[in-house]
Amino acid sequence: MPTAPNYSLRASSDQDGERPFVIDYVQKPAFNVGDKVYLLNSDGSRDGPYLIASVPSTGNYTLCLDTGASVRNGDEISGDELEEA
Repeated sequence: MPTAPNYSLRASSDQDGERPFVIDYVQKPAFNVGDKVYLLNSDGSRDGPYLIASVPSTGNYTLCLDTGASVRNGDEISGDELEEA
């Protein structure tokens, strides 16, 4: 049975800039805000767990501690460097 594509939605405005509507994105983020993840190091070790603080762009995330403090100065981290906790 075929599966439907995963869509991620965001609001936008029409060409006149007046009427809001929703744009579909085919690629859904692997993690959502609040998810717990490990940060994978180049030597194979893991740091964390951390929380996903934001999803600024597809496939990139910012992390924070449970206290809300930013990880790596709030820099975007590729989803390839993360593993579900």
